[in-house]
Amino acid sequence: MDEKLNIISLNKKAWNNAAEKYNDANYGSLNPLVEFFCNNLPKKGFILDLGSGTGLPFAKLFVEKGFNVLGVDISSQMVKIAKKNVPLANFKELSMTDLDYDKKFDGIFSSYSMLLLSPQLFKDVANRIVKLLKNNGLLYLSLNEPQFEGEDVDKEVIVEIMGVKMYSRAYREEEILTIFSPLGMKPLKIHHEIQTSKEFGIEHMIAFVFKK
Repeated sequence: MDEKLNIISLNKKAWNNAAEKYNDANYGSLNPLVEFFCNNLPKKGFILDLGSGTGLPFAKLFVEKGFNVLGVDISSQMVKIAKKNVPLANFKELSMTDLDYDKKFDGIFSSYSMLLLSPQLFKDVANRIVKLLKNNGLLYLSLNEPQFEGEDVDKEVIVEIMGVKMYSRAYREEEILTIFSPLGMKPLKIHHEIQTSKEFGIEHMIAFVFKK
């Protein structure tokens, strides 16, 4: 079985099993780049939410701000819950690795979802994202970065989150810039923050807003 099938099937099963628990999770305060992303999109713009989960908190926030939202998630259970949580958004069961729309989006939003991809899959999805964005469109991307300098980020990529095992990898700032810059994506803002939650423990977050 190839890498893509392994990672996708593992994560699909994991999120199906964790969906109810994830829906009950407490969401901390949103980092400032979420607001920056929203404030720089056209009014009633079209957002693609990658790894939209249960629709909370982001798809709900976008709908409340007047945006049109399409959320895609690998987990059928997550999609089922999201449709109840945010009936005014559209949700579809789909892996990011299979993104292939004719539509063009004003903004693409990925909160802690692309870290579930290996570097090779990440590059493939990055290419798909850029094709789906309108010119001057924005990409919001948040990930975990390594906790310390020199950490081997590929050593432990099968982790346990909320009682289920899944693939998850930390990404360094320079790795992300090396992937997106050649695709014509310009970083507008980069934000680092340490977040702590009961569900995910201590996370060293890095968030970007890119413009095409």
